[in-house]
Amino acid sequence: MKSTREHILEILRARSQATVSELADELDIAQPALRRHLDILAAQGLVAYQPEKSGLGRPHFVYFPTEQAMELASTGYPRLVERLFGELCALAPGDEGQSLVDTVLSRLSDRMVDEYRHQVGGRSLEERIESLVTALQQEGLLSGWERRPDGYHLFNVSCPHRRAAMATPAVCASEERTIRLLLGAEVDQVGTAVRGAALCEYVIRLPQRAEPVPAGVATEQAR
Repeated sequence: MKSTREHILEILRARSQATVSELADELDIAQPALRRHLDILAAQGLVAYQPEKSGLGRPHFVYFPTEQAMELASTGYPRLVERLFGELCALAPGDEGQSLVDTVLSRLSDRMVDEYRHQVGGRSLEERIESLVTALQQEGLLSGWERRPDGYHLFNVSCPHRRAAMATPAVCASEERTIRLLLGAEVDQVGTAVRGAALCEYVIRLPQRAEPVPAGVATEQAR
């Protein structure tokens, strides 16, 4: 069975917009309860609202679905992207089709870097990683990070471009390039969900510490 919030989104997609009163009447629930659902949907980035004046009295709010909510309802979109990349790869003989795809994805990566560059910063690598993950959560490319003995691990539990990545590995390579350029550090992609891993994962490895030289032992250079 569909949840109340799913029904709210269905109504907003069908009508384009609706008031709290209109939604409450259609769903047959109390307005305070409906407002709580709308607050949750707004926090998830699925619903937005704006005041609308009508006659005398205070303006009321009109709610409408965001672009993200509309995309979630577009079930054919991922399949279309997969087919487009497949056709691009087959457009030219040999490696020329794949080269075309690589060029397109590289340009898309450059645009993303320009768009998010101002959101990524910090004095330390860890601060830059934190701001990077926060920025790219908007694109669904990263969902978290943690520090481990071998370095910083960035991960994404739900690939937003799974069908496109099934058509060409260049999609994953483009995402890795975007992360590397925004972070300004070397990044290794150690796992992708589309290739069978539990999640998409990237590592920024920590520099290896040199072993201390025992006292009284000269190095080759010292000799």
